[in-house]
Amino acid sequence: MFRQPAHGDRDKTLTNDSYEFSQAYLTRTRRILFLRGIILPAYERMDVFSAASVGDDIMAMNIEDPVTPIYLYIDSPGGDVTSGLALYDIIKLSRAPVITVAISCASMATIVLAAGHERLSLSHSRAMMHLPSGGVQGDVDQIQIRSNLLQTIKAELVDLYIECGVTADCPKIGAKPAFSSTGKTKAQIHKQILSDINREFWLNPISAQTYGLIDRVINDDDLFGPAVIT
Repeated sequence: MFRQPAHGDRDKTLTNDSYEFSQAYLTRTRRILFLRGIILPAYERMDVFSAASVGDDIMAMNIEDPVTPIYLYIDSPGGDVTSGLALYDIIKLSRAPVITVAISCASMATIVLAAGHERLSLSHSRAMMHLPSGGVQGDVDQIQIRSNLLQTIKAELVDLYIECGVTADCPKIGAKPAFSSTGKTKAQIHKQILSDINREFWLNPISAQTYGLIDRVINDDDLFGPAVIT
């Protein structure tokens, strides 16, 4: 386990509180953040890897330095739409460019991935795009209200994909493209994305790049910075 003394005498036995561990070290030295696990509201989850904490860190980093890029590594199966959209908005409003990196992304996490000023992926990552779903209870009027809301949210999420550069040029892994978005209208791309992600829609880095979800695969300079030659 990587750790180094944050304070105290290095030659004496220190408690864990006296050490800086890898996540804190990477955040301090490389402006790297991690979104890990299920995306939940702050009242349900508030740790260093939660959506709320990541959003807070991005805002604080902008105050400290609004120019140097922030890297956000995402390893999440998705989760709460409202919390995910709050983080999406913070990334989009960030003055410092936020570079998102897919480790493993599904559902709402792919919206966060798409929000990046540059969107990267590890070489063997997988992304799964999927529309939100949920059960509806109540009387007929209440069911209709909730159903209309769900349809509105679905349309909004697809519009966000398109605004972030998703063009629907590539289908599921191993399948042939249904159409090329070249020359297609936004409405046609919207319809294609809705059709693709109505069920689990899996993409590897190559197909994710063609589909417009990411810009490129990450390289060692992105991970560790340019090599210093002496």
